Amino acid sequence: MHKKPWLLGAVTLDGKGGAKRLTEFDIEKNGSILKEGTQWINLNLKKYDSINWLQKKAKLEPWVSEILTDTQESRPRTLFHKNALLLVLRTVPVGSRLDPDDMIILRLWVTRSRVITVQTTPVVSLQGIISDLERRKGPRNGGELLESILDAVLTDISRTVSNLEYEMDDLEEEIIAHMEDKQTMPELAELQRQLVGIRRYLAPSKEAFDAFSRGRTLWFNEDIIHLAQESQHRMQRILEDVDLLRERARINQEVLQANSAKQNQKNMYMLSVVATLFLPLSFLTGLFGMNVGGIPFATHGFGLAIVTLFIALIGIVLIFVFKKLRWM
Repeated sequence: MHKKPWLLGAVTLDGKGGAKRLTEFDIEKNGSILKEGTQWINLNLKKYDSINWLQKKAKLEPWVSEILTDTQESRPRTLFHKNALLLVLRTVPVGSRLDPDDMIILRLWVTRSRVITVQTTPVVSLQGIISDLERRKGPRNGGELLESILDAVLTDISRTVSNLEYEMDDLEEEIIAHMEDKQTMPELAELQRQLVGIRRYLAPSKEAFDAFSRGRTLWFNEDIIHLAQESQHRMQRILEDVDLLRERARINQEVLQANSAKQNQKNMYMLSVVATLFLPLSFLTGLFGMNVGGIPFATHGFGLAIVTLFIALIGIVLIFVFKKLRWM
């Protein structure tokens, strides 16, 4: 069985949009930072070799390596320490419905000359950065690399939120088209469940981006400061979109409940009209059906026909009266 490597990718940026690939041997041999360029190391936390490298060979402070390798604590946050940046973010797999259970924890340790990304599930969109570097159209330094990574994370989340908006649009069209509530209600309830979980899991990411926009290091230039602010705004817009979807889901649920109540009321009304219509007819049939003397037309040859015609005439008159009263 093929095993995923512990090193998902490692390159040294050449400052011109390209990069030189690094092997596991290069990483093991140098351990920390290369002499020139900006180094990007992308690790698979599910492999013990990644944990071992972070704890023993990356030359990180113990508390930093502990956060990068901690699989239990996944709350997004931002920390600045000795001219370095630590980011813990949540993202989603490409094509996912943004279910909270599918979210990926992405950890970043960023300095002027090195970026380490750690994830338990590979973020596929990060491979697009590698492709850009191979075409010599990628980031030229650590700041641009950080921008590319954050853009990939926010784009994945934004794209999947947009997919949920399309689902909501489809449900609203079904509601407008008066589809069966039994079909629409479960889909709407599932969408609401996702949105509640998403709002809960993404809100801390907004706090992390807020802290990122407020923090500074010596190597932060105007571009990185602008990146931090723009990332904060994008995350805020994503949360606003989620809140709007939750509000739309609530309104649609109320509409469905109102339609269901209206339909039930209409059914009960029709039952009441039918019962009212047959009440005098039932009285007549009961009256003529009594086994006592003096029943009209009991001995008449056409008694049954006369009584039937009389009851039908009363029924027609009642229907006419109900229509005049707009009960039917």
